[in-house]
Amino acid sequence: MLISAVLIVVPWVGVQYIQDMENFLRANQENNLLGRAQIVAAVLEAQEEVFQKQIFKAGLPGVTDDVRKSVSQNAHVYVRPLQSPVQLDGYLDDWVNYKNRVQQVVSDDPASAEYKSYIGAYSKYLYLMLEVVDDSIVYRKPDNLRLDESDHLKVIIKDRSGNINNYIITTQSQGWVNAHRMEMRDDEWVSVAPELRIKGEWLETSKGYNVEVRIPLSLIGNNLSFFIADVDNSDTAQIAHLIGSTNSPDELGTIIIPSIEVESMLNRVVRPASRTWVLDRQYRVLAVAGSLRQQIDYSKSSAGDNSSNDVAKTAVVEENSGQDEPMLDNQGVISQLIRVFYQILLKQPTQNFEDELSSVSYLEDKTIQSALKGVPAISWRDTPDKRLRILTASYPVLKQGEAIGAIAIEETSNSILILQNRAMEILINLSVMTFVITVVVLLSYASRLSVRIRRLRDQAEQAITSEGRITNLIKGSNAADEIGDLSRSFSDMLARLGEYNRYLETMAGKLSHELRTPVTVVRSSLENLEYAKTDEARATYIQRASEGMERLSDILTRMSEATRLEQTLQAETCEQINFSQLIENCTAAYRLAYPGIEFDLKIDGSGQNLLTASPELLAQMLDKLVSNAVDFHTPQTPVQLHIVETDINIELRVINQGELLPEHMQENLFESMVSVRKKRGSKPHLGLGLYIVRMIVEFHNGNVMAKNTQNQNGVEIRVILPKIIKTGEVKTRELK
Repeated sequence: MLISAVLIVVPWVGVQYIQDMENFLRANQENNLLGRAQIVAAVLEAQEEVFQKQIFKAGLPGVTDDVRKSVSQNAHVYVRPLQSPVQLDGYLDDWVNYKNRVQQVVSDDPASAEYKSYIGAYSKYLYLMLEVVDDSIVYRKPDNLRLDESDHLKVIIKDRSGNINNYIITTQSQGWVNAHRMEMRDDEWVSVAPELRIKGEWLETSKGYNVEVRIPLSLIGNNLSFFIADVDNSDTAQIAHLIGSTNSPDELGTIIIPSIEVESMLNRVVRPASRTWVLDRQYRVLAVAGSLRQQIDYSKSSAGDNSSNDVAKTAVVEENSGQDEPMLDNQGVISQLIRVFYQILLKQPTQNFEDELSSVSYLEDKTIQSALKGVPAISWRDTPDKRLRILTASYPVLKQGEAIGAIAIEETSNSILILQNRAMEILINLSVMTFVITVVVLLSYASRLSVRIRRLRDQAEQAITSEGRITNLIKGSNAADEIGDLSRSFSDMLARLGEYNRYLETMAGKLSHELRTPVTVVRSSLENLEYAKTDEARATYIQRASEGMERLSDILTRMSEATRLEQTLQAETCEQINFSQLIENCTAAYRLAYPGIEFDLKIDGSGQNLLTASPELLAQMLDKLVSNAVDFHTPQTPVQLHIVETDINIELRVINQGELLPEHMQENLFESMVSVRKKRGSKPHLGLGLYIVRMIVEFHNGNVMAKNTQNQNGVEIRVILPKIIKTGEVKTRELK
């Protein structure tokens, strides 16, 4: 599990990459949005009449298009379409979905009236809803012909012909109301005629009253203003406060009813989840299309269609919005859990966010200001609720090199967030899958190894008893890995230990056999010496006792020979010798020492077999090998000494015909106190001779081995020693 935890580096690197990718996606979105704004601006350059409507000119003489109009932002209204027709009843039920369009106007006097206004267009009508706060409602008296001496609504409209019409809506009580067209005569407003085309509903509320009015679009040109007149005293009938969409009735506000042609053109280029604005030099909204929320438009309202079935239906598609879209019933429990997990872990795109610009009629920010100066601009802003960010790209609409308007296109960061979340989900899924697969593979592999190791441990524990006896041998595994190699090593080790333990178990018998005879001789000689009466008899017993003591001393000498040799090797120095010459000299001495045995010496190669060695130790080694060959050779057969020279080694082979080595003892023959003798001679044999041979060979960086001859008629002991390498030759030695 800890090793698998290293894989956490992979998703961590992926997360870092995805976070870096966000910057690339933002830059790509900025470039695309600015390019789209440039395309729309280029299209509108050919329709400059859209920006040449001097909609302020008639109502505000002396104001030019080059200067921002000195009116409040309520003076300009961009009328947005309504999704369904409004029932004139004075209630706010039809306006619940349009709370973002509300405009609140408060007088400077805290005691005066205030109102909230809603405005929208559907089919051929403009709908106006005013929620007025008034602590004292003064209705028109039945016998009073003056319409301006009670609480009333005044609407000023400049029609398409350029005529300015004044309308007053007042009532004697709540209920259905109509407008009256007014004219100024002798400094008084006089009703000329009722305007039955302007209808409404007056509804009294706990805070004041509501006035809901419907005005045909055919009556409206480019300017419209409305005012709430508050009369507090019915006796004096004086207007105490007059508040409205402009500072005074002398200032006409501007109004834009969306042009079908412009909106149609914008809808062809607008993309889902984006909003396109068209603005003039005074930062006034001339047209807007699209929505920052993902929408599906099933039908659109038309200003010239009177059919009640033509309803603008807009469905908000909650794309990847976990808190707004219900889980599908046909999804499995696991899928739902995974989805909930990602919704908690990752920031989700949402369509429920505060859009403070959704109903504005003025759009003035740094990108618009830059575009109206002729410089394209891009900016990001956070929504008021901080749920997402909105990108705005603006581009100037030029005429003869001068900006006559601007195009602004907005998009949210939802698209980037969707791509990021998808990338994160893929990364997490792949990381989890990789982690699980790796954990399963590693645990399976580790479990297999641990099972094999435990099995090997159990075999090793069962092989040796608590008394240290080896009862069972481990069967070496055929596996080619390290555990298989360890199993074979354990098997070989236990086999050697088994042979060694068997030798140690028989060692007491060997020592008893070797020591019994000299001890008996000494004891009997001493006993007989006590009863000997003549000097000759005493001399005989003393001689026998001395021989027994010499044999005991010889046994002790042989047992300590190996220890003395180890101490000698630590201080021994080597010199350059001719190995062939050393063997020849020793062989000549063996012919004299063993007169009845034939020694066959054969030297292959140049005969100049140079070694860096100790001649005394090599001679001692050869003595042990020859003594062992003589003891085991078949009578009337020679003892062969064969020297073979290779490129880097010198091999000495001592061969005798006779008893074969047991198969299981060929590897253990050179261990300490290991003997395979079946017969006991007059001299003690404790199994230390070939162990001394191995010590001497290893001191000279060589190797020694014993095996039966190929024709299975004797034993061959092979000693491999590295020879001196001449300058220019390869210095690699391989011991075979």
